Amino acid sequence: MWRLFYPLTYLSLTNSEKRHIDLWPTLAFALVIALPFILISHSNFFHDGGFLDKLLLLTSALTGFYVAALVAVATFPNADMDKVITVGAITRKVKGADGKPDEEHLTRREFSCAIFGYLAFSALMISVVSVVSVSLSETIDSALRSIPRIGVIFTDSYIAYPRGVLIAIYALAASHLVVVTCLGLYYLTGRVYRRDPQVVTKKAA
Repeated sequence: MWRLFYPLTYLSLTNSEKRHIDLWPTLAFALVIALPFILISHSNFFHDGGFLDKLLLLTSALTGFYVAALVAVATFPNADMDKVITVGAITRKVKGADGKPDEEHLTRREFSCAIFGYLAFSALMISVVSVVSVSLSETIDSALRSIPRIGVIFTDSYIAYPRGVLIAIYALAASHLVVVTCLGLYYLTGRVYRRDPQVVTKKAA
């Protein structure tokens, strides 16, 4: 069962900067996305043509792009991609030979694969959940509204606590997708083709 969620191991990777990259930009984007829908009455977040519906179109297209990028990074013929990252080393928790917890340093290729594997998984999950949410809000909207406490999630009441929590969760997921995509694009455009400097000496005459 754990193999189904293996792409989420990206979240367990650590280095001196990754935690801050994952946290603060994600929170900033999430606030920008969520606050208007929480504070503005009659904003369309869950229904057809709303934010989730538009997000579904984006993530469904991005899933294929992420898988293609994952294949490209995994097979890119650059020997430097298989070198361990030294500046800003990325590590993950593993079990050592003695069974005790240990840290493994990732190569550039391993880290890039972890990024795009996580992105493909996240985009796929967001797409599936968005399809279910939008479909439920449109097809059985009246039935859901009649359920005490749960039905308020699918109304336009901006003071509804459950609705605000769900909006915040979706906003965090979408924001982290944006942040990690930017990180992945950085590695695709700035690291995949970059080769480490080598010292070249002139041959004696």
